This record gives sequence, structure tokens and C-alpha cells, in this order.
Amino acid sequence: MGIKLKSIDICHGSKVVLNDVYLKHFEQQGKNVEHLLADVMGRDKRFMLDENETTLSLALKASKAALAKVNLTGSDIDVLVYSSILSEYIAPPTSILLHRELNAGRNVMCFDMNANCAGMTVALEHVSNYLMSSKRAKRALIVGCDDVHSLADSDNELCYGNYGHAACAIILERVEEDCGVIDAEYYINAEESQNVMYPSLGFSSFFKSQNVEELYLKWLPFDGGACVNPAAQIMTRILKDKGLTTDDVSMFCFSQFALVNIKTIRKLMNIGEDKSLYIGDKYGYTSTSSPFLALYEAIQQGKVKRGDYVVFWTIGSGSESIIMLYKY
Repeated sequence: MGIKLKSIDICHGSKVVLNDVYLKHFEQQGKNVEHLLADVMGRDKRFMLDENETTLSLALKASKAALAKVNLTGSDIDVLVYSSILSEYIAPPTSILLHRELNAGRNVMCFDMNANCAGMTVALEHVSNYLMSSKRAKRALIVGCDDVHSLADSDNELCYGNYGHAACAIILERVEEDCGVIDAEYYINAEESQNVMYPSLGFSSFFKSQNVEELYLKWLPFDGGACVNPAAQIMTRILKDKGLTTDDVSMFCFSQFALVNIKTIRKLMNIGEDKSLYIGDKYGYTSTSSPFLALYEAIQQGKVKRGDYVVFWTIGSGSESIIMLYKY
């Protein structure tokens, strides 16, 4: 028995924004961010929401597309999970709104989850475990979409201009096949957990403050690469424990947060570019959905086929890394 990733599809914002917009923005502040934006983060262009789009509308379109691809409807889903840092609605949970629009059944477990940028990958492991143990549930829909750009402080070059908007939806199904999550491990580095906080003083102060600056996400400098070496070590160990090497893995689907992190892991593990797609220059950094956009692109390009091994690594602020070995 296994949990099959039966379908995957995406929906991105319809507006394309090039780096020039942000280079000019920060030039007016006396800052040259070209090296940071292009070389460190790896950005070129990004898909952004237009005035008629929201994270909810993108998530809904991606969900419908993933269902239609395998001739399913909302009534075939037993679990519906929405992953986001800040949902379009928090009451009711956005998963309930998606449930309504998809005409899902009555006996569906719905919830929103927030593990920041690691959310969808964490959800994949947890929901897979639930489907394996449940006597009733057979299929699950996990969809993730973030709009961190709207929260970003426009004076903060570490985050403003980094993000794009893209939803990704996956359908999981319990099957009599050898597939699904093989192993997963987490790595927590909480030493700099206060460097990326929103709201900066907590919600207990958020609604009392008259300071509009508290509305925005502010990044203090942090060591974004501190998790890279441990991630490479854990990936290597997991593969070795399963009698595998990097040669046995068809694709490494990494967080698209920073190109330099991916380059470092490539060097540490001797992985080629063709087996560790970087798509952050096309989509921008889409937070929770980013490693799944890499998987989607790899499948579309024929680099990942049924039965192939895939390794996920992504990181959420705080920080929380998850490393997962998956059989597609």
C-alpha cells in the first residue's frame, strides 16, 4: 500500500513583473540591489497577482485543474488542506471556502495549516500518514498559495521584490502500489527565530498600535544558509539508509528561496543542474508552493516519471527544514 501523488497542477498570477521595477525602486532609496536580487536570490521575473486575483482564486483554479486532470471532482475528496502563511480569510478557514466552491461532500476533513514556507511539504507527509491509517479516507487535496509580497516592507531589500504568486494543488490517493513518502526528517534552527517575525510585536499589540509600520513584514539580516549544510547531510544519510545514492534520484525539488542555497547543495552533494531545477527566476519565490512548482516543471519536462525517486527540501522561517524522500 502507498500514497500516490495522483495529480499536480498550478495556477500563477497573470501579471509579469521584471527585476527592473525593483532595481529602480531601490535606486530611489540609494540602494543597488542588482547583485542581491539577481545573483544571490536568483530572480529575473515573477508572476504577480493582478487587481482581480487573490491567493484564494489561484488556489481554486489550481485545485480544479488538478482534479480535472484525473477525472475527479470535489465529491471524490476526503481531506482538504490549504497551506498558507496568511490566508485570504482566516474565518472561516480558507479550506472551507474551497470546499464550498469545489462542491465537496459533507464528511470531509478540512483545515488550514501554517508552517510558513515549509507548509505544503509538511502537509504532504502528515496527510500521507493520515491516509495510510484512516479506515475511511482515500483521497486528499493539498493546495498551497501565499501572498507574502503584500506584507513586505517596501524599504526592505531583503524581502521586497523577492516574491511571486503561484498556487500548486496536488491530489493524493491511497493505492495498492509501492509509492509515496519513504522517509522524512526535520531540522530546527531557532537561534534566529526573532529575525523574521510578523506581526513584529504580535497580534496582541497589532490592533492597538497606531504605527502603520507594524502592518508590514520586516526582515532583519539572518543566516539563510545555516540550514544548507545540515540539509545536505540529512539528505545524504537518508539516501544511504535506503541503499540509494544521488544517482538513483531523478529530481531534487528544493526551496526556491535563494539560488545560492541550491548552488551550495549542488556542490556539497555533487548534483547537476538538470537534477535540481531552479525555477525561481521564472515564478519568483512563491513560498509554500515553491518545491512543488519545481516538481511540476520536472514532470512537464519529462525529467520525473512514475516510479522515480524525488527528494524534497524546503525551509520555513524560524527556521524549520523538512527533508523528504518520495517515490513518485
